[in-house]
Amino acid sequence: MDIFALSGDKKRVLILGGGFGGIEIARRLDTRKYEVLLIDKHNYFTFQPLLYQVATGGLEPDSVAYPLRKILSKNNKVLFRLAEVQKIDAANSKVITTIGELPYDKLVLATGATTNFFNMTETEKSALSLKSVTDALNIRSFVLQKFEAALLVNSIEEQKRMMNFVIVGGGPTGVEISGALAELKRHVLPCDYPELDIKMMNISILESGENVLDAMSDYAKRKAKKQLEEMGVNLLMKKQLKSFNGHEAVLADGTVIETSSLIWTAGVKGNFPEGFDATVVARGNRLIVDDTNHLVSNENIFAIGDVASMQSGAHPMVAPVAIQQAKNLAKNLNSQKPKGEWEKFVYVDKGSMATIGRSRAVADIKFIHMKGFFAWLAWLFIHLMLLVGFRNRVIVLFNWIWNYFSYDRAIRLIIRPYEKSEK
Repeated sequence: MDIFALSGDKKRVLILGGGFGGIEIARRLDTRKYEVLLIDKHNYFTFQPLLYQVATGGLEPDSVAYPLRKILSKNNKVLFRLAEVQKIDAANSKVITTIGELPYDKLVLATGATTNFFNMTETEKSALSLKSVTDALNIRSFVLQKFEAALLVNSIEEQKRMMNFVIVGGGPTGVEISGALAELKRHVLPCDYPELDIKMMNISILESGENVLDAMSDYAKRKAKKQLEEMGVNLLMKKQLKSFNGHEAVLADGTVIETSSLIWTAGVKGNFPEGFDATVVARGNRLIVDDTNHLVSNENIFAIGDVASMQSGAHPMVAPVAIQQAKNLAKNLNSQKPKGEWEKFVYVDKGSMATIGRSRAVADIKFIHMKGFFAWLAWLFIHLMLLVGFRNRVIVLFNWIWNYFSYDRAIRLIIRPYEKSEK
C-alpha cells in the first residue's frame, strides 16, 4: 500500500506518537472502518515510569523499551512508519514529515511532553533531564564518570563538587531518582570506590513548593519526607533555582550550591509540531480540546494525553489520562456517530504512588493511604503489570529480585561516555 496516498475506500486515521496514548488508540481503532497509520521518530515504545532505574543502573534500557511493530503485530492492518514530523498543514489535511507529505482524514496528536526549563537557557545547556531512554543512559554514564573523575583529583573541594547531586523538582521523578541515588550511596558505591570517602556524596532535592509529591495526599507528603530524610536525602523546600552553569547552582535567594551534577525534573510541557495558531495553545504548551478531544479549531484533528488541555479543565500529565482518553476516542471514532452524539471523556483517577527506595514507597489509592513495604510491593506489582511484553516483565522481575537480595545494582557500565552537547 502506498502510504503517501489515501486508499479511497477507507478514511485514514493518522496517529502521531507511539507513547501510552498513541499505541492504545492504534490497537483499538477498527481497521475494517479505517486505514490506521502510526508515525513516531523511534521504532520503540518507552515505559517512562521506570527510566529512573535505567539511569541508576537497576535496569537495562531494553527492559523499558518495546518495539512498536511488535506491539501492533496483533493487528497487522495497522501500519507503522519511522519518521519525524516537521509540520502540520491543517488547511490541506497533510502532515509534513522526513519521509514526505502524509495526507489524512482524521489526525490524532499523541506526541506527549518534553522537559520544560522555563526559558532558563544556561540551565538547559548544563543540566541533565530524564524524559527518554537516551536521557537515562546519559545520567547513568554521567554519574559513574563523576566518580571515576573524582579519583583523579587531589582537591577535596573538587571531589565534593563532583559528588554533590542536586535534583530540581520534588515530584515523583525527582523523589524516585533521589531515592535510587541514595541506595547507590549506601550499598554499591562504597564497594566500587573504596578509595573515595563516599560520605562526601550529597543528594539534595530542590523544590520551590513546601512539600515533595505535592499532588499527593498530606499523609503521602509527610511519609515521603520522612523516608527521604532517613535515607540521607537533603530536602531544600521553598527554594527556587535561578541558574546553573555546570559548576554552581545559584538560587533565587542568592544561595550558591557548589555542584557540577544537576538533574532537572521540575517541569514538562506539551510537545507538538508546528502548524497551530497561538489561539489553540493553552498554558503548559498544550492544545485546547473539547470534552471529546476534538481540537477546538478543527473537527478532524484530535489531541490526547500530555499534549491536550480540555476546556472543561486540564487533566494531570500522567499515563492513565492518555490511556483513558485514547480508549474513549477510539470508541467514538469506531461508532462513526455524528460529533454531537459522541461520549464525553470523564477521567477516572485510580490513585497515585511513588517509590522512594528499597521497601520504601507511598501510595494513595482512592481512600487508602499506604507507606513503606506494602506500598512498595503495590508499586512493584502495578508497574510490572503495566509493562509491555512478557519478556520485559520477566527480565524486570528478575532484576528486582536480584537487586533486593544482593543489595546490588549490577548494570554499572559506561557503554557510551556522556559528553555535553552544545545546544
